[in-house]
Parts: sequence; structure tokens; C-alpha cells
Amino acid sequence: MRSDLLMFLLLTATPVLVGPQAARGPAVPLDARTAIFEAFRDHQVVAIGDAHGNRQGEAFHLALIRDPRFAGLVNDILIESGNSRHQEALDRYIRGEAVSRESLQRIGLDTTQQQVASLDVPELFAVVRGINASLPQDRRIRVLLGEPPIDWDRMRTPDDMKAWNASPASGRDAFAVDLIRREVLARNRRVLAIYGAGHFFRKVISESMVTLLEEAKVKPFTIWTNAAAELSAFQADVARWPVPSLTRLRGTTLGGINLTEFFGPGGQDIPAQWRAPMEDQFDAVLYLGPLASITLGRPQPWRCSEPAMAERLRRLRLQRPQLADRVEQECVR
Repeated sequence: MRSDLLMFLLLTATPVLVGPQAARGPAVPLDARTAIFEAFRDHQVVAIGDAHGNRQGEAFHLALIRDPRFAGLVNDILIESGNSRHQEALDRYIRGEAVSRESLQRIGLDTTQQQVASLDVPELFAVVRGINASLPQDRRIRVLLGEPPIDWDRMRTPDDMKAWNASPASGRDAFAVDLIRREVLARNRRVLAIYGAGHFFRKVISESMVTLLEEAKVKPFTIWTNAAAELSAFQADVARWPVPSLTRLRGTTLGGINLTEFFGPGGQDIPAQWRAPMEDQFDAVLYLGPLASITLGRPQPWRCSEPAMAERLRRLRLQRPQLADRVEQECVR
């Protein structure tokens, strides 16, 4: 079938609806930042799930954090990428102390997910440092690193790697939830968690950050960032929504649509356990514009001569040897 015809059929097909749609009202757009701040008044944890590399999503996160209302409501920002072994160095940087760029780079280079290791220092670090400079000490924002503290110096053989992966310490969702319990909930603080959306599903194969929190009687407010579906195909007036907008899902047309539809053409390949009405997976959807306006960036390829390349390849060969070969072939000569 011609690709343009296939795309036409995908965009004009009737979405998969769940439940009596006649009883549902249309989803209503709210000012995105204001709606998130309102959610913080009732929730200690607000979780924004996004597609990795979504440039519009990244820009929204920074705009949200820069909003003058943010520091008055939110204490912590939990991010997915960054080895927690380097939390002390990041704390010092965020407080305004002198920390070398090399030390900040180690946060991302020592990730448990070496396939996405990056030399870039997230802009979010500098943004929070700048905001904290104008805040009293007791109101300064903290950035929490959500990755388990793997010690790559101890990972010398495939057996070392297997032992780490089999240990409770390697569980990414469990580590992040324990971090929230210790650093946020126990101190009566509020946290904005920014992760890939899969970490916030309520209907899952095994567990997620949300299922673990809810087992502990903590109710997070969860947000799906739309980056793969044309929402106006589900509800026509979305095309006229302000950008950005946030809409709550429960009892709405969008809330009754199956999660598969929000994955776009690839939705039919998702696991059966995820296939549920969107309102049973997330509390709200963040709308950042029509699909054609969404830009998904890819990490910049490494230079072959980069001093950290040899160590990165060593780590990748312990995890995914075939990927290590590809990274080595694709580096910039």
C-alpha cells in the first residue's frame, strides 16, 4: 500500500474508544503552567512523561521552572538521566559553588544507560543555578539524580555486569521511588519528576514509578506529553487550542481513547498490558502543538578522538556488544 494512502487511513480512521462515549464531554484546554501549579496544591509528586529528545517538551520544562510561581510551590526536580553517585557535585553546583565542567559531564557520562551517554551538560542545571542565586537558602530548588549509583570502575567483566543487573540496587524505578520517599516525602517537600513516559504508566507489565508510589499510598499527578498522535483527529477543536495547553482526562473524550492511539502508527505494537483507556494510564495530557510542529532530536555523534570514547566503548561491550560496534563505526572521524 502506498505510504501516503496508509498515512491518510491512519489519520482518518475512527480512534479506539472505550466505554460509553455518549456520556463523555470534550477535553477542555487549560493554561498548561497554571494547571500544573494547581496540581501541586493537592499532590507532592507531579510527573511529566515525555518522549526522549522532544525539543518542544524540553523547552516547556525550562519555561515551567523559570516561571516565578515555580519556586514558591516546588522544592525538587527529579530527572531520569544522571548517575546519583554525583549528587553531591550537582548539589554544590546548584548552590552556586564552583564545579568544573568535567565534573558535571561525569553525571551523564556515568549513566547506567550507556547507549545515551552524553558529553552535554543539561541546560536545566544552569537554569536552576541561576534561579537559586536570587532565592533565600530555604527556598532554593534541588535537582535530584534518579539513576542508581552504578560504579563503573567495579564493572570489569560481563559477570560483574550481570551481577549488577540482577541486584535490587539496579532497579531504576525502585531507586527513584526510594529517592522520592527519602528526599521529598519524608521532608514534606514537593517534586517535579521529568522522565520518559513509560515510567509513569499505571497499567504495566511489572511495575513503574507510579505503581510503586501508589502501593505506598502516594498519589502522583501524571502527565502524558503528546508527541506521536494528531489529537485533533480524536477531538476536532484541539486544532484551535492554545500552545501549550494541558487537559485533564477523566470523563472526557480523550480520556476514553485507548493508549495505543496516542502512540500513533506504532501503537499496535505496544504490549497488551499497556492497552487501557488513557484516563486509566495518566491524569492529564500536555499539548504542545500539532504533530508537524514536534521535533524529536537525536544525540550528537561522538568524535572518535574523544578521550572518553574508549571507556564508553568498554562499558557498552559489557552491556550491548553489537551497539558498541555501531557506536564505534558511527563516530565522527
